[in-house]
Amino acid sequence: MGSGRQLPCVSILFAAALLVWPLAAQADISFKDYTPSRPLVLDQNTDYTLTNVNITSVHDAAALTLTGKINSVTINKSSFGNVRAGDTGKAAALDCAGATVGALVANDTSFFDAENQLASLREGSFGLVTFRNCSFKTSPNFLKEMYSAAPWRTWPPVTEFYNIDRLELFDNTFANTIVVIHPSVKKVVIRGEVPGLQIDDKNATQVIRLPAITDPDQTNGAVALVTAMWHAICQ
Repeated sequence: MGSGRQLPCVSILFAAALLVWPLAAQADISFKDYTPSRPLVLDQNTDYTLTNVNITSVHDAAALTLTGKINSVTINKSSFGNVRAGDTGKAAALDCAGATVGALVANDTSFFDAENQLASLREGSFGLVTFRNCSFKTSPNFLKEMYSAAPWRTWPPVTEFYNIDRLELFDNTFANTIVVIHPSVKKVVIRGEVPGLQIDDKNATQVIRLPAITDPDQTNGAVALVTAMWHAICQ
């Protein structure tokens, strides 16, 4: 008799757990002050926030990989780099492996010294992609070592953008990298210099260039204003 009275309660609790579990699985995921000893893979349909995440000295892989369906990724004050290729030939600071991402926003973040790609948003699709005050750099020493190990190679690592509805490049620094914008990028807005830029098809990609901000104190307000105007225009 006693056990019979408990069964309805157990059933109710079990049913409630089944209802709550999918919601819990969608909870936001945050990494802060995180320095893992191995590459980081983001593959959940959720909102990721990375703050002060530093992934370096990676071998034959990507320091940060996006794969699967992801709602959004926000990266702040982080660094990804010093990546060397191995038997599989993989070496990227940031890589996309079949991901579908609603929004990717990176602020004050460094992508550096990766043999093949500093950032590769090629194998996937994106809604909004914004890089603000980020750096994409291959150091002269790293470049020299790379060319010495492969004398037949004459090109630096690439930074490549594919399959993006709207790409925003605000006040970034590029050094010793080729920046490729594929025709599958629908719109790109650029503020600041982008040396090594290759826009494969200017008829397929709408390109908007914004004037530089001369007063650093106005940067945050201007970025917010320009972004709001840009979003309003593109809706």
